[in-house]
Amino acid sequence: MTFKDIWLNIVFPFPALFKATKSINKKIEKLSKSTQEEPYTYEYASNNKSIEDKVLLDTLKDTIENKKILEDKAKSTLIAITISSTLIINILKFVQDIKDNSVVLTILLAIVGFLSLLYMIVAGVLSLYSIGEINTVAIMYPEDYLLPEQEKKTQIADNIEHNYLNNLKRNNFMTTSYKCMISSISLLVAVFIISTITLGLGYGDKNVTQESKDELEAINSKLSIMSGEISVGKQNLIEIQKEVNDIIESEKISRDKLKSINAAVENFNKIIINNPSLVTGETKDLLQDLEKHLEIESVP
Repeated sequence: MTFKDIWLNIVFPFPALFKATKSINKKIEKLSKSTQEEPYTYEYASNNKSIEDKVLLDTLKDTIENKKILEDKAKSTLIAITISSTLIINILKFVQDIKDNSVVLTILLAIVGFLSLLYMIVAGVLSLYSIGEINTVAIMYPEDYLLPEQEKKTQIADNIEHNYLNNLKRNNFMTTSYKCMISSISLLVAVFIISTITLGLGYGDKNVTQESKDELEAINSKLSIMSGEISVGKQNLIEIQKEVNDIIESEKISRDKLKSINAAVENFNKIIINNPSLVTGETKDLLQDLEKHLEIESVP
């Protein structure tokens, strides 16, 4: 199957549906206007004298049953479309809520999701049309059985042809509806794949990075308080705060580093509170420890 065939038969089947519907409507109109002088040439029925009435009536009954089957399929399709549309809308909301995605990726996912929803809506419209608009059915009325034998056969044949043509039109709309559902589901799968790859490669790390940034901001807040409480090594402390800010902005964070910084800051606070006289020597050591652990590294 070539790309052209895929495009015309699955991705954009509407011109083919319009062409087929137009052709069937012309046949139905020609059938309704047929006369003995200008008889209709049957494609799916016959008024041959050798065919028994029972055979023709059974065939007519089959066309009516086929109409009911097609309508039941359309109703089942509508249920599936309703569920799928709800799922697509929820996925679009999920994509919209992913704040850490790039703008380009978010727009791409939104477009693909919107097209998926659009195809599903079109599928629903086609199914509804096949139920609501193509609703004519030809049956035999009691007085039709009083017609002369040949006229009765012609009437039965006309009804068979009429029902068959309308069933064919219903089937074309249902087939196009299924094709739209296939396109919609395919686009939905594409959204899932893109979202999964995105989350797997970057989104989880960004959540960890955000958590780490929050911890660093808390550490920086502690350092700010400390800088106001001690005078010895205050300049070094300010430099450390600057390095912490640089790490927060660059998002280059190590989990082990955070633990070491937290432990060092806690020890520093204890020394300041419990042993103010030891600030000078101990402060120097702790500041050096902090400077050592604040070397910029990439997130593993």
